[in-house]
Formats: sequence, structure tokens, C-alpha cells
Amino acid sequence: MLKVFYNYDEIEVQFFHKTFTPYEIEGLIGKCVDDNRRGSLATISLNGKQISQGVAICHPVDNFCRAIGRKRALADAMYALNKEMRTVIWEKYKTRIGF
Repeated sequence: MLKVFYNYDEIEVQFFHKTFTPYEIEGLIGKCVDDNRRGSLATISLNGKQISQGVAICHPVDNFCRAIGRKRALADAMYALNKEMRTVIWEKYKTRIGF
């Protein structure tokens, strides 16, 4: 989990890695798949309220990589934030987790 303070706001980013069912995948990204797939989910909360989430689903022929999944899910989840907030989160991610 990442905690970032921006002005007077507290931003929390949480990551989850799991195997998603086809129904979960369809609900999250709106695409139909035929089997379970590994993936990463990033949720962003602003002052304790969840404002967005992003997901990265691994293709069946690829090896699952948590680092790549985290980065793709986080990039997907940050659509609701302004540029300054995104920059602060990426800087914290780089120092805390690394690229």
C-alpha cells in the first residue's frame, strides 16, 4: 500500500494480485474471456473514499509478473486524478517500490 499526501488530501493506493474469473473480468473491463486469468488490481482512495480502480489482466500465454501488473493497473486507475497528483504518486511509487 502507498500513502501519499498532496496538499491537504491523503491518497491511498492498494494493490491486489489474484486469479480472476471470467465473470469478474467482464465486470471490470467489459471483455469476455474463456477461462480464469491472473491479474493485478489497483484501487485509489482519496481521504478514505475509493475514487477509482484499474486492472491489468495477463494473457494466457504470458508469464504473470506482479511488477508489470502493478504498473499497468496503477496507470489505468489514475484516470480520475489531475497531473500533479499522478506525478506525486509515481514519484512515491518509484522510491517505495521501484520500477
